[in-house]
Amino acid sequence: MQASLAKRLDKLQDLPAMPNTLVMVLDSVSDPDVSIKNIEKILENDPMLATKVLRMANSPYYGAANRVNSIARAILVLGFNEIRNLVIGLSLTGMFSGDLGFEEFNSKTIWLHSLGVAKVCKYLSEHIKDVDPEDMFTAGLIHDLGRFIMAIDFTEELKEMFEMKRSLSIPLSEAEERYGITHSELGAYLAQKWGLSDMLKDVLRYHHAPQNAGPYMLQVATVFLADQLCQKIKLGWDLDGEKNSRLLVPKCLGIDGKIIQDVANRLKHEKSDIENQWGNIIPD
Repeated sequence: MQASLAKRLDKLQDLPAMPNTLVMVLDSVSDPDVSIKNIEKILENDPMLATKVLRMANSPYYGAANRVNSIARAILVLGFNEIRNLVIGLSLTGMFSGDLGFEEFNSKTIWLHSLGVAKVCKYLSEHIKDVDPEDMFTAGLIHDLGRFIMAIDFTEELKEMFEMKRSLSIPLSEAEERYGITHSELGAYLAQKWGLSDMLKDVLRYHHAPQNAGPYMLQVATVFLADQLCQKIKLGWDLDGEKNSRLLVPKCLGIDGKIIQDVANRLKHEKSDIENQWGNIIPD
């Protein structure tokens, strides 16, 4: 990161703190019994979040046979990992929401894209050795947090980047590189401020350049591939509007075309449900 950019970020007074709910969930211990109790306790202290979780648990997306009326029942029906992912998703989407002031994108479409990337990361990692599907859901969900920092705290610069994108017919990510401020750098800075794991920091920093990710190349490469798939399926904001039909599959992942096609078909099947259910929850 450029020294001048780092200094400017250090001076920002309104960078958000990580929500307490998210801190508690990410710090959950590996013992499922303890973790379930933690989730129940978190939601007992956050009735609004608990209401959203129950609303999602009762949505057609999950297809519960009977009405889910309690968090304990939701965990039983959906499983701890799915409830954990719901809590993470709902706490983050409620934190960064509303009109960002740009015609090119809004917070809802960014989150729908990120939710798609999260799900694809989870599905892909089921076929990748030494990559945890639940960790990858979180990685996919937060990979574009830097876009919110860019829109909120670097508004004028982002307007100029969009103009550069249009005039040169280049992807927004390339315009960011040319301008010298990237959403990847901003996201990594926020991850550092929040004290996230080294893996998540690297996902935020290198998800457009997995070859630079070092020990977490597999995780970053998974997000890189998931990001492309979601853009091609057009779930959420088409971030760069690239017309290139060629999918770049990092060799390090060791997965074949059939697996990728199966995952893409799975997302296509779920796309409308994700848009409908999460679209009704995420604030405009």
